[in-house]
Amino acid sequence: MQIGERLKKRRKELGISAEAIAEQLGVSYTTVYRYEASSIAKIPVETFDKLCKILDITPAELMGNSEEAAEDDELSKLPNHFENPQEAIEFILKTPTLAAFGGYDPDQMDEDTIVEFANELLGHLKVMSHRYQKKGASGDEKRRDS
Repeated sequence: MQIGERLKKRRKELGISAEAIAEQLGVSYTTVYRYEASSIAKIPVETFDKLCKILDITPAELMGNSEEAAEDDELSKLPNHFENPQEAIEFILKTPTLAAFGGYDPDQMDEDTIVEFANELLGHLKVMSHRYQKKGASGDEKRRDS
């Protein structure tokens, strides 16, 4: 389920009209419908935060970071690189280990910084994965037969 689908589902659960949300966000109701249809691929971070407050839901929940979503194969796939801030922030918020360490505040980051941060995290994950793929169960380097 995409963000737009979760947004629409939550809005309907709460009995809030798209027009009411649009008014609170300062956008047209058609923009809210386009968010719900996922035809707007990039919801600005400030707007996303406001949506979460209006819908009384955490950003992680709206992005699908729940037990059901954790079982979804899609979460286990890592992209090669992030270009868009919405995908980058989704990655950051869907990674519970990152949230546990904290020390960063996505609300204080501009979109370019969010993308840079997510790409740097992705790079570190790739390095660590590669490093430990070469180690055996005991932690010793695997021997290569020649």
